[in-house]
Amino acid sequence: MNKKIGLLMVTGIGLLLAGCGNQANNKATNSSSASSSSLLVAKSNAKVNSDNMSPQEAVSLISTYCGLRYGGNWAAMAKEAQKVGLQVNLYPSSKYQLSDGGQGVAYDVTAGGKSQGLVYTVNNDDVNIYQNVKENQKSTKLATISKSEMANYVNQEGQGKLVNDLAAKAQVVDKRSDDSNTSSSTSNSGNKYGRIGTIDVPSEMQGTWYSADNDADSTMTFGPHSYTYSDGDNSGTTQLYKQDPQWAQDEDNYTNEEIQNATKNWGKADFFNLDGERWLNIRGWTQSAGDGASYAVKTETVDGKQVKVLVVSGGAENWVDAIYYQSKDMAQQNADKKFDDLHYR
Repeated sequence: MNKKIGLLMVTGIGLLLAGCGNQANNKATNSSSASSSSLLVAKSNAKVNSDNMSPQEAVSLISTYCGLRYGGNWAAMAKEAQKVGLQVNLYPSSKYQLSDGGQGVAYDVTAGGKSQGLVYTVNNDDVNIYQNVKENQKSTKLATISKSEMANYVNQEGQGKLVNDLAAKAQVVDKRSDDSNTSSSTSNSGNKYGRIGTIDVPSEMQGTWYSADNDADSTMTFGPHSYTYSDGDNSGTTQLYKQDPQWAQDEDNYTNEEIQNATKNWGKADFFNLDGERWLNIRGWTQSAGDGASYAVKTETVDGKQVKVLVVSGGAENWVDAIYYQSKDMAQQNADKKFDDLHYR
């Protein structure tokens, strides 16, 4: 991705929900020696595909895979979630002492919202799995695995229907803005510094997206009210809020050092319509000039198939700067690919 955009979002201003793995610190494979628990539900012919998963589908795949592979608390949680619903709560990984904090977000997988210490973090296309996680205690990584490997195993065990059933009622709850460990803590509650409410990221945009455009691998993760960017050199998470127009009219607010420090992880977000698409625009909270970066999900044809892509644009004419895909492999295979219906520089 264009470094200008990456730096803007990191300094001005996260899901893909993904999987869990076997007993190894390196990337796991289905040949793991870890023993499976009893099947969670009766076998069926339903299959799951890890490509283009929604956040709800991804956390359901995670829960099913881990319940099968590890049993114990993971299996009990997956079975209980069939009754009360699956919920994953998002926290800053700094909330816990994890051996690998990933891109800064800890995903706490629960049945009905009550934590059982079943947590994972994400590093690009790989996911680090933990269990029995507690605050103020060190937690060692249980395993690392990719979503595609999880899907293969779940299909092999005939548990694809469970993934679909859990996804139908799954919820993703971003609790980072309410957590005392985040920069946007409750000490900055209410409308202080012009904050008048969160921005709801469209459900189709939520999750993790990958790009290899502009000679750089990068990822973007959107939560319900947040954005995380990482390109290997820069990374950061931003909480997305609405900004009070009257507060914005006072130019002194943009140069006040106290305000700049307090809102460094906040993004001023709003929507606009252009060329038949609804775009999410994000700017730094105290950014006084520039157009920020804008995002829209479109359907394009890639290798003869219709796939969803995340278009990232900027500048006075909303020129396309990069395209993001829902898998790392697809991003690398289509690096710098241009689509005829998009507006490039």
